[in-house]
Amino acid sequence: MVKETGDMRKLQGRSISHGLAAGKAFVYRDILYRDHERYDILNAEIEEEYARFQDAIRQVLRDLRSTAQEIETEVDGAVADIFRVQEAMLLDPVLLKDVREELDTERVNAEQAVKRVFRRWEHKFRNAQEDTPGQPADDIADLGRRLLRRLIGIHAHTLEDLAPASVVVARRLLPSDTVFLSRLSTEAAVLEFAGPLSHAALLTRELGVPAVSEISGLLDRVVTGDRLLVDGNSGAVIVNPDEETAARFETELAKQHAAGLEARKRRHEAAKTADGIVIDVSANVSCREDVESAVANGAEGVGLYRIEGAYLSRLSPPSEDEILGQLEHALEPMKGKSIVLRLLDAGADKELPFMSLPSEPDPFLGRRGVRLLLAYPELLTPQLHALLRLSQTCPVRILVPMVTLAGEMVRIRQALKEASHKLAIGSIPPLGAMIETPAAALCAAEIASHADFLSIGTNDLTQYTMAAGRENPSVGEYFLDEHPAVWRLIQMVIEDAGETPVSICGELAGSSTGVELAAKSGIRALSVSPPLIPGVKDAIREMHVGKHDTI
Repeated sequence: MVKETGDMRKLQGRSISHGLAAGKAFVYRDILYRDHERYDILNAEIEEEYARFQDAIRQVLRDLRSTAQEIETEVDGAVADIFRVQEAMLLDPVLLKDVREELDTERVNAEQAVKRVFRRWEHKFRNAQEDTPGQPADDIADLGRRLLRRLIGIHAHTLEDLAPASVVVARRLLPSDTVFLSRLSTEAAVLEFAGPLSHAALLTRELGVPAVSEISGLLDRVVTGDRLLVDGNSGAVIVNPDEETAARFETELAKQHAAGLEARKRRHEAAKTADGIVIDVSANVSCREDVESAVANGAEGVGLYRIEGAYLSRLSPPSEDEILGQLEHALEPMKGKSIVLRLLDAGADKELPFMSLPSEPDPFLGRRGVRLLLAYPELLTPQLHALLRLSQTCPVRILVPMVTLAGEMVRIRQALKEASHKLAIGSIPPLGAMIETPAAALCAAEIASHADFLSIGTNDLTQYTMAAGRENPSVGEYFLDEHPAVWRLIQMVIEDAGETPVSICGELAGSSTGVELAAKSGIRALSVSPPLIPGVKDAIREMHVGKHDTI
């Protein structure tokens, strides 16, 4: 326990990316909420201002595409998808119409029109928390900021040239902020608003940057230049520590560094518990770069390949040949290891730019995952054909997202059989179901009777069990993936699945507590982000599982 003395004080928040770090605070303030020059315009100048706005849109679209490609190459395909979704949002005709009407009616400059409209839209999404997760609000705010920077003529981002050993302190970090975080200059991030599955949480974990969120009034409690000790394991932040506290923390930092080096040395070895139980550790991936990272980090295979990257940035759906070509290229580094490919998991927060889907009041409780695929066979059939062809040269398993009813598995299996008959392929790959809702967990035995394997998606399972949006920081205290209710459902799935293999993917599989609970529950396969694999394997080696426990 830290005793506050002098300038030293402790701020308690919530961990969103594990690890320890120390550095000097850099307080980052949001351009969308700063004062900007305002001037009235004449009727004759409205077209000129709208032309400036359209030019800014073109520049931002180029930036988004460039950023998506860079992130996909250097970090993770799932993170790159964030920017592809933003492309579609920026072209929303209703949003564009609102900006035009703001210019027409208020006769203000383009900067003010963008600022007003995008702040209204952001507030609308944030205030509709029962119906809309937090992510669209972040995306809208992010796009507004990008447009403002272009209109004002700011070409460099404030976070682009951080001093070494900086700790970024902000109310929230949006996608255009997080892409500038660097392992070379960013030691940690401390935020007022960020859920455990927010954009900021996703990227800081991918970068291996410790992060803490949910510290109220943060920007009034920390100033640029403060010395910060960030504990991304407990969610504690020490501001201006005394010498004794800093020395203790440096000792823990050295231990963390040494443990990380040791884990890296053993990353290609099997993960075997102290009492001899082998647990398969595979990777969650979205593109070839992810797969290469997974191989380098010692993955036993691909436990979850997200196919969404082939869809989210397109104005037309990919063909069967395009899907196959992309998968063959992406998976080549795995060289025959086991591959689990998830069918398209669209809907809710993943909009398809080439489809005008009906608006839904509750997207996360609506037509997503397998529901969308069954409603639109033109999406499902090319995927099944591509995966069947891929299975002729690669040990593929097919995973069905967001299964709620056993009948959904029956229909997908029938579609798979029909596709194999059409392609004259004699055997079909194993077909698995994702267990992501309490209903699916409670009916796991029935679903398992129509599945060759089950994969528990803990992110959505937690969201639906705890009735807390995974992107909604206002209910972050309820998004507890280690809550007994979540673990009881996981235990029921394992027990009711019988001989059907069960694995876990999602953030829970990457935490030390989650790994131990999973192993003691009987789970023998995990799938995590590639950078987490060495640490997860080392955590497994230190465990003594014994017989299965009941959670």
